[in-house]
Amino acid sequence: MASFQIVEVSFEPIDHEPSLEDEFTMTAVSKEIETIDDIDKLREGATNLLKVAMHRQAVIRGLCKRLAQLETYGTTTKTYKG
Repeated sequence: MASFQIVEVSFEPIDHEPSLEDEFTMTAVSKEIETIDDIDKLREGATNLLKVAMHRQAVIRGLCKRLAQLETYGTTTKTYKG
């Protein structure tokens, strides 16, 4: 069985709540999606939203890595024994 070192950083529950700006954006985009009649425009919008989601995920991943390094004073190493 493989072994891994895991770093756990706790977050407050409030960190997971959408901001007022997030809620505004969700409402605005939802309303715009509801008014689209052209399937090609809908596909283009969906593709753009996917790109935004993937970019956001990459940023979050990078920030989490930096946070883990800061929280552990850079002493964390990835280990794998397979």
